[in-house]
Amino acid sequence: MIKNNFFVACISAATFFSNALNAQCAPVSEFSENFDSYSCCAMGVVPTCWNSIMTQGGNQIISGTSPASGTSQIYQTGYGAGKISIVVMPPITNINTGTHHFRFKVKASSGPGHLDFGYITDINDISTFVTLQSLAIFNSTYDSTSEKILSVPTTVPANARLAIRNPGATWAGHYWDDAIWELKSNLGLNETSKETIKIYPNPFHNILNISDSKNVKNITINDSAGRIIKTIAKPSEQLDLEELKPGVYFVNIYSEGEDKQTVKVIKN
Repeated sequence: MIKNNFFVACISAATFFSNALNAQCAPVSEFSENFDSYSCCAMGVVPTCWNSIMTQGGNQIISGTSPASGTSQIYQTGYGAGKISIVVMPPITNINTGTHHFRFKVKASSGPGHLDFGYITDINDISTFVTLQSLAIFNSTYDSTSEKILSVPTTVPANARLAIRNPGATWAGHYWDDAIWELKSNLGLNETSKETIKIYPNPFHNILNISDSKNVKNITINDSAGRIIKTIAKPSEQLDLEELKPGVYFVNIYSEGEDKQTVKVIKN
């Protein structure tokens, strides 16, 4: 009994510290997180300005077990009723404008999984979580079915925080990665405005390859807010983008004749 009480006390203290530490984060309009700045296996660890809430028997860690990209991902478990973990995303300015959606990749081990996507209005009160969509997860690897795109209704309170809950409904371990809050009008990861030139790999680390650069006049790279952060004249077939921080970018390819092609990419 003493051991269990100590475990609960540690979880409560860790949750309180995490919430207090992240309470003053300024809201953002978009985010992209692949968790690669964090490593296994301390319980409750989440990125800066995120939060983690757990009850006894529920847990959440950073895991390096075959992530969707890079080196790390979120791992949530909780076996049985009341054994809950909730990962709370950073405060956002446009949660209820209807202009954005949430996109991530998810898999489950040891049988079908179940996660709830929703929001929470008080990060110190687990009972204020509201489910927007329940997700049944049948894939055990990151495959063609692993990516989920989830809308948020305009009725969500402006002060709410998006969150993913493992309600302890199954014995599965739940892994998820590449979490993105983005404009609905943004091109999908593998979509382009034209199919003439291919950009790969996607996601990438430092180097992007261009399938055919001989007719490319210049390339501009925009961040997720639409700002031009790099211009490359007469590019080669390899773009060295080591200086870019991890996140979502738009590569605009201008060919001779002013044809334009846009590709959305993610840097790990």
